[in-house]
Amino acid sequence: MIKLLFLLLLAPVLASSDKQCSSISIEKVNLCVELAISQREKSKGLMYRKDLSNTDGMLFVWKNAGKRCMWMKNTYIPLDLGFFREDMTMIEVKELSPRSLHSVCSSEPAKYALEVSNGWFSSHNVKDNSKLILN
Repeated sequence: MIKLLFLLLLAPVLASSDKQCSSISIEKVNLCVELAISQREKSKGLMYRKDLSNTDGMLFVWKNAGKRCMWMKNTYIPLDLGFFREDMTMIEVKELSPRSLHSVCSSEPAKYALEVSNGWFSSHNVKDNSKLILN
């Protein structure tokens, strides 16, 4: 919990594209993620982006674990979506298609969701039960 507080309050650094970036890792692979904590940030997500580097992503954070559903309205790039439990272990990965209005939901309660470029999880050998680490 202290690490999460640190991540949310102190860890963001200014990335080269002027977005707020926090460092996380999964299976020893580092990522620079934007945090989506407020309802407004979660609603916007990665909408209107034309690209996403293989080292960037967006981490959605909820106060409590629950069934989480996402869609791709106005999102132009294909993404992978990992759902994570409260203990930060991965539940599953779902593929998201650009501009899809189809809701993709977690199969069990999730407290975190991570959007990354399509194929990222498989190319980095990240599987169910892999642990998300806040650096």
